[in-house]
Amino acid sequence: MITTVRRIPVRKLAAGAGLAVLAGCATPPPPPPPPPPPPARVEVEAIPYRPVPPGGAAYALYIPPVGPDGVRRTINTSLDPDDTIWHLRSVWNVAALNCLGDQYQPILEGYGAFLKNNSRRLSAANSSIDRKFRGRYRTNSEAVKARESYMTQVYNYFASPPALANMCNVALQVANEALLLQPTDLDTYAAVTLPRFEAVYEQFFRDYEQYRIDSAAWDARFGERYGYSQPGYVALHGSAGPSIATSLAAAETSALAGEVIDAETGARIPVVNLPAATGSTPVVQPVPQQ
Repeated sequence: MITTVRRIPVRKLAAGAGLAVLAGCATPPPPPPPPPPPPARVEVEAIPYRPVPPGGAAYALYIPPVGPDGVRRTINTSLDPDDTIWHLRSVWNVAALNCLGDQYQPILEGYGAFLKNNSRRLSAANSSIDRKFRGRYRTNSEAVKARESYMTQVYNYFASPPALANMCNVALQVANEALLLQPTDLDTYAAVTLPRFEAVYEQFFRDYEQYRIDSAAWDARFGERYGYSQPGYVALHGSAGPSIATSLAAAETSALAGEVIDAETGARIPVVNLPAATGSTPVVQPVPQQ
């Protein structure tokens, strides 16, 4: 039996092989594009609180100026020895009246010892100051009124509530030292001790000046839009403003304590309450009369 072998033309065989090679070299299809990223989280701006005055002081307060010599012009500037002694007596008196916690008991004890042990020099200082005032006025009545008015300023200065806490701390140190070792030279003692008290008020004045700088910067940046949630801004610039209605409306629905949300911008606006009132007792004793 004869088998017939079918021959495939060489040309067709070569063409088939070429197609196979081309199929092996073809570029695969690109992968599907990645899913779009989640929407970016929008950070809601947090408006900082407007700076508040140090020690709960008033939003607008007169601060004694610093002179060309770098010395601040206060009630304690350019005192003679008699005035220095009397001002020291005054600030210690204010401390005894206002520093009333149990820890401050040495202040009252020290003040009593101060008056007793220095009665002659204190009396001489009082007489000297009395003569100076009588020399400036035509009648004794006018002189007494002028001196009492001046001493009112002295006592109110030392009884300033924002500085009272620090003043009490200094008074406690002074009293404890005096109870251990009573001064023998009152003129020198007063000249050294009164500046320790004055340093308390000087620090407060510097802190208040920094508050003015910081609050002015806040007002320039945030005041026009967000200032009406801040009592300090309202106290200085008035209560009517474009944002007050938005702030009050948002305050009714906001769950954030001390903040409201600006419905238009989403900004978190702090709401500052008025500081708790602090008090002091600037009692002025009648001027001793000869």
